[in-house]
Amino acid sequence: MLREVLLLVSTAAATYAWLCVVSAPLIGAVRSIVRRLDKDAWGALALAAAGAALWTAVAVALVVLAMTLEPGAGLALLRGQALWPGLLLGGVMWGFQLALTWHLPRVGPDFEAATALAIVSLVRDDQPTLARVERWYVEYAIAPADDGAVSLVVQRRGLSAARRAAGG
Repeated sequence: MLREVLLLVSTAAATYAWLCVVSAPLIGAVRSIVRRLDKDAWGALALAAAGAALWTAVAVALVVLAMTLEPGAGLALLRGQALWPGLLLGGVMWGFQLALTWHLPRVGPDFEAATALAIVSLVRDDQPTLARVERWYVEYAIAPADDGAVSLVVQRRGLSAARRAAGG
């Protein structure tokens, strides 16, 4: 019983952490595309997707490493009943925090910018390019994610309050 609970909690925590890392830049970049419809927003989405792919690969590598070091734990996770409920629990907790705070749960803008800069530096690592990419990525992917959930809710509440005030 304790083994199943530990597997459930660790799977939920890993899922929650992964969602915090990948969701905010992706959502911010999509918001930029919807608002601006320019090529820089599409570039920010591509860079955010590359960051999501990078952190997904890191998560998979950690699972493979854990299964290599302790094969019994990996088999217990795959054979047990904790995998899918743990994934679901992590997603539900992330969504619950989003609904409770009206802000995207995230690791932080510095971490998100560092991820983007790490990806860009694989191709070109001169200082002017990295400074330009940082300013661009913060504008198109990180800043829109900060006001993302709040502005949608406020807009909806504002519209419904304005309708009630107008008598419609």
